[in-house]
Amino acid sequence: MRVLKKIFFAALLLVLVGILAAFAYYFTVTAGAKLESDKLALSESFAEVFDAENEKTAEISFLGADKKVRLSEVPESVRFAFIAAEDKKFYSHHGLDYARMVKAAVKNLGAHSFRQGASTISQQLVKNTHLTNEKTLKRKLKEIRLTRKLEKAYSKDEILEMYLNTIYFGHSCYGIAGAADYYFGKAVNELTPAEGAMLAAIIRSPNNYSPFVNAERCLAARNGVLKKMREQGYISESDFEKAVAEPLPQKRENAISSRSYLQCVSAELEELSELYSPYRFLRGLKIYTYMDADAQNYAENLKTDADRSGKSIVIIDNKTRGIAAWYTTEGNIRRQPGSLFKPLAVYAPAIEENIISPCTPVADEKTNFGGYAPSNYKDVYRGYISVRQALSESVNVPAVKILSELGIAESEKYLAKMGFTLQGNDKNLSLALGGLSEGFTLQQLAGAYTLFANEGRYASPAFIRKVEDSNGNTLYERKLQERRVFSEDTVFLINDILKDAAKTGTAKKLASLPFSVCAKTGTCGADDGNTDAYTVAYTGSHTVGVWMGNADNARTSITGGGLPCHYAMLICKHLYSGKTPAPFALCESVEEARLDKTAYDKDHRMLLAPPNAPKKYTFTEYFRKGTAPKDTGMTFAEPSLQASIAYKNNRIYIDICQTEYYDIIIKRTNNGKERTVYEGNAQAYTDTDIRSNEKYRYTVTPYFTTDAGEKIYGKAIELPTVYTKRSGSEKDRSEDYGNWWETFCI
Repeated sequence: MRVLKKIFFAALLLVLVGILAAFAYYFTVTAGAKLESDKLALSESFAEVFDAENEKTAEISFLGADKKVRLSEVPESVRFAFIAAEDKKFYSHHGLDYARMVKAAVKNLGAHSFRQGASTISQQLVKNTHLTNEKTLKRKLKEIRLTRKLEKAYSKDEILEMYLNTIYFGHSCYGIAGAADYYFGKAVNELTPAEGAMLAAIIRSPNNYSPFVNAERCLAARNGVLKKMREQGYISESDFEKAVAEPLPQKRENAISSRSYLQCVSAELEELSELYSPYRFLRGLKIYTYMDADAQNYAENLKTDADRSGKSIVIIDNKTRGIAAWYTTEGNIRRQPGSLFKPLAVYAPAIEENIISPCTPVADEKTNFGGYAPSNYKDVYRGYISVRQALSESVNVPAVKILSELGIAESEKYLAKMGFTLQGNDKNLSLALGGLSEGFTLQQLAGAYTLFANEGRYASPAFIRKVEDSNGNTLYERKLQERRVFSEDTVFLINDILKDAAKTGTAKKLASLPFSVCAKTGTCGADDGNTDAYTVAYTGSHTVGVWMGNADNARTSITGGGLPCHYAMLICKHLYSGKTPAPFALCESVEEARLDKTAYDKDHRMLLAPPNAPKKYTFTEYFRKGTAPKDTGMTFAEPSLQASIAYKNNRIYIDICQTEYYDIIIKRTNNGKERTVYEGNAQAYTDTDIRSNEKYRYTVTPYFTTDAGEKIYGKAIELPTVYTKRSGSEKDRSEDYGNWWETFCI
């Protein structure tokens, strides 16, 4: 019994020591925590924006930071929306909800992390205005102590008022007054219960729940808040039904054209707030971007009399993947990419998987793929063409055939590495032609093309390279995160084909540029006109993307190879005025092979050309090392042909087959004497210099002349001997010797 008492008192002593140690640690850690009343109210704040040369270009104002409302101006239903969503015991606790804290602590221990904070409205106000966003025990203890001080210094209504005036609602928008104006174009006192519930739902994660980012998720979150309000008795069933039926707000664009770049900087800063507390941004920021001020000014002012639609222009620095210029009249909207998707979704993956090479022949013909029958432009079909021609001229049917061979799942695997996520109904063969349900932005599409200038490595493009606070401390610095999508040899082959597209293909308006450029065009439309027209052109230094169309899908006659390509040419010309872009990388894992053009054109076979074959009957093509043809064409390995002989009306006729590639020598033997009767192009020959009652024997020898002037002879063909005996009348001769117009082929 005495032993048990000793154990009990020892345990009690340990508990007391632990409690005292915890209190000591608490007071030590929080000793410097001071509640500053001036921090509880926001003031107008700006972020300075700098270009790639560190020159200040503009300022971004944080919306609503200087706007304040009295709690009495906030409708009761809106106040209760925040209480229901964030802290239902707000008016009954003293700043800390101990039951929620214990529950969150148990979950955090199980997860071995600080996943749940159980923060009350009072705690959130303290954290947002006085502390950092780090999830540590020290920060949490400081938050607890400052919350207790806050609750002693201010009433519940004062705390709620300060909270609503400082909370972050996304899109660089602080405070409920700024949020009401930004999202709804209203004053706070005009907000409906549904609108209040939406704002209360947004603050948990503005990037995820903004109606302008993810409307579906926002609607679910808003209705979840309304459900809590109904359950907690803040709205009636009828009010609930009315509120859930209310639509979400539609985005209202303001001054898009003049502030395109800054709007994207602001949006990207918003994304960083998930990692770096947006409340730190209010204390003054310096945002360093990749903007090329000269290129930006040129893009904003680029126009011609031929403009008949809206447009977007993006210029990306290939080395940094930084966006050097961005201009749009329609917003950064998602559109169907059309044929711009072919290299990304079809050709590069198929080369990577060794399904095709640039000279693989593909039958371009009207084809039905299990109910899907794509058409070429103007319903023109070319028969067998090479992959090079199919891509550079953007022919549709071959692209679909190659995707059918590659497989949708394989294409999707590569697209995912480029940041493209396909919807369920996108996973069909129309993917080859860019037929997508939602599509992608021009920034995404041009960003994917930068991998072709970076030896197959992809990194998503960005506007911001660094963010500093007003004291020069670095809050964020971009680190380029690359991932391999295609091998260097695949990229080399795609680049070589798309150089052809810029010289003689659909992007031939770029042919006048005095340096190497690759390009791909794309057009989406129907019989009543086009909705989207693209050109993406890239050098070793920059990728230029141009889209033309209208956000409301109004039709236009513009095609990708037309005005967008012209604009891309002008931009490239301006970018490299007085200089040249970086060259494309060479590739050691690519080999060049000389192929037999006769076998390719006639039989659609890829065969090596013999060493002596004349150049006009050969062509060269690149292959990934180890994938070039192994067999050699026989057309010029040993010249051969067919010939026939006939006799009629005292003439001997020699007909030649396969006359396209060779010259011939015809020799005649008569009365033991041999002589050459013809030498020249392989063609039919008629011998009229003959006598009656004689015997004639002929040989035909094919040959060709090499580019060096050497004659390469084939085997001589010996034709049947011809007798020219005559007897009696013409009728008798016919009866005696029959019809000599019979063909003797050898």
